[in-house]
Amino acid sequence: MPTIARIFLSGLIGSIVCAILSFLMFFLLTVYDGQKLIEILGYGLIVGMIGAFIGAIIGLAVGIGDLGVIGGGVVGFLGTLIVVAIYVYSTAENSGQYGYFLSESTVIFVVLSLPTILTGVITALLKTALLKKKIYKP
Repeated sequence: MPTIARIFLSGLIGSIVCAILSFLMFFLLTVYDGQKLIEILGYGLIVGMIGAFIGAIIGLAVGIGDLGVIGGGVVGFLGTLIVVAIYVYSTAENSGQYGYFLSESTVIFVVLSLPTILTGVITALLKTALLKKKIYKP
């Protein structure tokens, strides 16, 4: 049971943390752009939901691998690279357009890299702290 609990707990923590961090990162980057606040909140909510999905995957990877802080950060960075690769592959109509869409995906990389790396690190820290407190309590 502790293994399954660790995996699900990590997925839940990753989902919550990445949703919050993605929303905050998007909000901070667009609030100074002069957009309307309602548009920022609406699009920020969508970015937060996408971040929750990505965070759940990162959290599950941290839980399955029982990774530490460095491993969580690496998984978060790889999550960003995978999202960029999916964007480039799904948007380009032929292989000649990969370079163009790769250069256009820098916004995705900038917005997602910090939240996903921090999600991996925070998930590993919280998973370790919560499991030691709950499971190994005498």
